[in-house]
Amino acid sequence: MSIIKLLPDSVANQIAAGEVVQRPSSVVKELLENSVDSGAKTIRLVIKDAGKTLIHVIDDGIGMNKTDLKKCFFRHTTSKIRKSKDLYSLKTMGFRGEALSSIASVSHMSIISNKDNNNSLGYEIKLEGGQEKLFNEVVSNKGTSISVKNLFFNIPARRNFLKSDNVELKHIIDEFHRISLINHDINFIFINNNNELFNLSKSIFKERIIRVFGNSSKQKLIPINEETEIAKIKGFVFKPEYSRKTRSAQFFFVNKRFIKNSHLNHAVKSAYEGLIQDNLYPSYFLKINVPLNSIDVNIHPNKTEIKFDNDQSIYAILKSSIKHSLGQFNIAPTIDFDNNINLNTPYSYRNKEASIPKVDYNEAFNPFNNLTKPVDLKTKDFEISNVDDLVRTDQFKNELEILKTNIFPSFQLNSKYIITKTSTGILIINQKRAHQRILYENFLKELSNKINPIQTLLFPIKLDFNVEEIRMLKLLEAPLVHLGFKFNAFGPDNIEISGTHPFLNQNNVNGLFQDFLRNKDYNRDNTVHTLNDLIAKLLSKYSSISSNENINVKLQESLVNDLFACKDPNVSPFGKLIFKLISLEEIIKIF
Repeated sequence: MSIIKLLPDSVANQIAAGEVVQRPSSVVKELLENSVDSGAKTIRLVIKDAGKTLIHVIDDGIGMNKTDLKKCFFRHTTSKIRKSKDLYSLKTMGFRGEALSSIASVSHMSIISNKDNNNSLGYEIKLEGGQEKLFNEVVSNKGTSISVKNLFFNIPARRNFLKSDNVELKHIIDEFHRISLINHDINFIFINNNNELFNLSKSIFKERIIRVFGNSSKQKLIPINEETEIAKIKGFVFKPEYSRKTRSAQFFFVNKRFIKNSHLNHAVKSAYEGLIQDNLYPSYFLKINVPLNSIDVNIHPNKTEIKFDNDQSIYAILKSSIKHSLGQFNIAPTIDFDNNINLNTPYSYRNKEASIPKVDYNEAFNPFNNLTKPVDLKTKDFEISNVDDLVRTDQFKNELEILKTNIFPSFQLNSKYIITKTSTGILIINQKRAHQRILYENFLKELSNKINPIQTLLFPIKLDFNVEEIRMLKLLEAPLVHLGFKFNAFGPDNIEISGTHPFLNQNNVNGLFQDFLRNKDYNRDNTVHTLNDLIAKLLSKYSSISSNENINVKLQESLVNDLFACKDPNVSPFGKLIFKLISLEEIIKIF
């Protein structure tokens, strides 16, 4: 008896959907690319519940007639290619004819299309799980409207694997960026849960970048323009000082198709050698045009990877063009060997001899007098309000007074470790991690307080972000305000901070918010517990003493006391060991 069977079309389509439709953003990518291929001038994307409930794409492209509408959701039906050699001269985003059939097999899909601009009547087809349920004539404008509802309704396990709405929406926005950036000659509108996130009018490439990533990106851009027989490279890179710790703003477009390529990415990174730190990544928006027959697009299910015939040459051209632009705009450092040192001296001082500086001091001054006089500490940079209503940190230390009587003398090693004696051996404490643990638990307590101190800044701090980053940071606004932050403005493309928590150095504010954006836990879940934990962790990171900071004996003892009053003094908020106890037995074994 034969054991090999031909699978039914419904099963085959669901298998194909496993490659094509991984999450809601995959559906958005395929539908937007179809609209671009249709020659649309305006594309409208409507999303509900991060695409789990509804994905609706409307365009004014070429549209489909009755016959095409009947065929479009069958597997391997396409208008893009006719024979195998067409695969090596592709000018469209799609070509396999698998997307609509795969999407239809795992959703409730409705397609309305009209090909005749002079006729207000078009056709509508409705499908459930890939099966046609309705086909009729309807009133419609020229173009195509595709709505995808209840994604993965017939594959519950797949639906359960989807992440939170916040994460899935971020993936959708990423796909929207990739398609809207390169197709800047098309109007794009993006609506999420009845809120308009993007309204991008037709523009040049530079303006589209600024519209997507905020007005602040205008001053960061350096143009790239290189033409050779092998490739034409145009676009923009960010100035080195705006490099990030993530690869969030890196875009390669080869023949108007977004791709990921580690080899080309290395070329860009190497062009910045000596200008940025190794742990930072430059941002770029680069269009690479090559002959159609010199690349192979059909090597990846999502078509985000391609194969070049001459990738080494393109690597060299890309690297040299970026280095040339960095030098041309005086970004790369240069040495002027012809510089005359005499020109650096003002004319009026050329024959004037240097005078010996005078040092004034009080010979009667004795630093050991009046040691008991209290020191009045004031600063003009900030003021602290609401302190009287707080439970001070001194009260937190009162519980340790009994323990303090048994504290042994301590000293600092290498400005990084605190060494002290205990009744059973020697204790080595990492001062930075210990302080992080103390601050972390204090911040968690403050998040439950009714009121907290505010450090009002003399000069407000303005930070620039794009629309997506503002949307993510908006989730943190309420807990940050509760902790003492004060915002004069919050969006649409920047935030202005006029107050922070007293423990936070204002020089670390930008780093703190950048860490918020790239934190994986925050992107994965936005529950109150997770957000509070994240805020406490990152505030402790940026408010703690450094690893190379000298601290006096009194502060060392206070740090040890406060550490062992914590709920978990063993590890830092980031899971790293805080102290190591070397017992007397271990010391005896050494000798």
